Amino acid sequence: PPEFSNSLGMPLVEALAFVDRALTGAALRDRVKVIASGKVVTGFSIVRNLALGADVCNSARAMMFALGCIQALKCNTNKCPTGVATQDPELMQGLVVEDKAARVANFHRKTVESAFEIIGAMGVERPSDVERKHVSVRIDGARVMSYDEMFPSVEYGALLHGAAHPSLQSLWDRSSPTGARSGH
Repeated sequence: PPEFSNSLGMPLVEALAFVDRALTGAALRDRVKVIASGKVVTGFSIVRNLALGADVCNSARAMMFALGCIQALKCNTNKCPTGVATQDPELMQGLVVEDKAARVANFHRKTVESAFEIIGAMGVERPSDVERKHVSVRIDGARVMSYDEMFPSVEYGALLHGAAHPSLQSLWDRSSPTGARSGH
């Protein structure tokens, strides 16, 4: 339901930073791979997600657009006018696989090339070397901050010893099965 996507959970940027920091603070980051999915449509969105802690990015919507989706919102009716999401043989004629396969492959290739160009411009050699400090965001008309400033790094295992940044530590403590360290 729209209420879930619009009102519950956490936006991808904040969620990735939180998950990466929580896994690091809990001494689990090296044992878990994080896959980012959601509005991954450009080379920059890939780089941003890598900087925030994603190991892999999954792009669904952008690939659907490259395939020819026009967001007619008829996916569940078997009446997709472009033939992308239907089993109706007549409507499927609108989907010329050979043409669409080339479009999707080209979009994918160009998006990945764009991500590598950005990574190279940062002076970083590999996608796995991209960090929060490499990406900055305009906060308002007068301020720019790096993601590292917005979401401070946490030492490996710091949450387990009560030594993480206070905002992260308080979330950890409240979620502890034995209750908060501070007794709340």
